Parts: sequence; C-alpha cells; structure tokens
Amino acid sequence: MVLGAPLMSLSLNPSILLATLMAAGLASVFHLWTGRSLRDLLLFLFAAATGFGLGQWAGISLQWGILRVGELFLLEATVASVFALFVVRILIDQPA
Repeated sequence: MVLGAPLMSLSLNPSILLATLMAAGLASVFHLWTGRSLRDLLLFLFAAATGFGLGQWAGISLQWGILRVGELFLLEATVASVFALFVVRILIDQPA
C-alpha cells in the first residue's frame, strides 16, 4: 500500500474545481461591484453556480467549443453565469 493512497481518492476533478472557482470568482467580483450585504453575496454565489451549470449544459448541447478548457465550455458558462448575476441583481432591486 502506498502511503498517499487515501489522499489520492480525495482528489477532485479539475473541471469541477475550475468551474467552482470561476463561479465563486464571478460572484465575488459582482458582489464587490454591486452588492450590499451578505445575503446578496449568497444569492450571487447561487446564481453564478446555477448560471455556470446552465452555460456548461448549453455548451455541451451546442458543441461550439469556442473557448474550451478540457471538458469545460468556459465561454458559454461564463456568459450564462454573468447573465444570471444580472437577472438576480434586477430581481433584488425590485420593490416588494
């Protein structure tokens, strides 16, 4: 048995790691730009992750692959994530 074998089973798929970091980074920058509270940050994180997942699904469906990093359709996922962030921002600003 290799000493580091248990740690190797805990490794994360690089595409999932990059997608998570991209969505969190986009949400963080968007919150720095437009956010006001911790609640906004949590909503932005959820919106960015959801948008990123939908953009990835669209990229897989369309097979454009304009800016593709491994299995990750980076352009489609980023555009969908930013769109989702703006939609959430508009919904937050609506009066109740």
